Amino acid sequence: MTDEKWSAFVIEQILSNALKYTQQGSIKFYNDHEKLYIQDSGIGIKESDLPRVFERGFTGFQGRNDKKASGLGLYLCKSIFDKLGHLISIESTIGKGTTVCLDFTKKEIFIE
Repeated sequence: MTDEKWSAFVIEQILSNALKYTQQGSIKFYNDHEKLYIQDSGIGIKESDLPRVFERGFTGFQGRNDKKASGLGLYLCKSIFDKLGHLISIESTIGKGTTVCLDFTKKEIFIE
């Protein structure tokens, strides 16, 4: 169970990134229980950048190189999923692509 509007925003943002950084190849959606995976065969993310991709304003090597990134998209995705009580994670290899996991497994939410 989740919020349809905000989950759709997150999925659209991840898909937008996949389209932006996949000049050739494919984008694939698949699921495993309550997890949705969005996998592309794009340019990938440097391993050293992966721990910071959800930080506000962080664009990483590829984003600075292509000048297409604002550093806000993944930050907003993480913020939204935190508020919804879901998890988001990313795996990537340069030149091979990126896989984003949207984990809709229910976790406890703390209201401020």
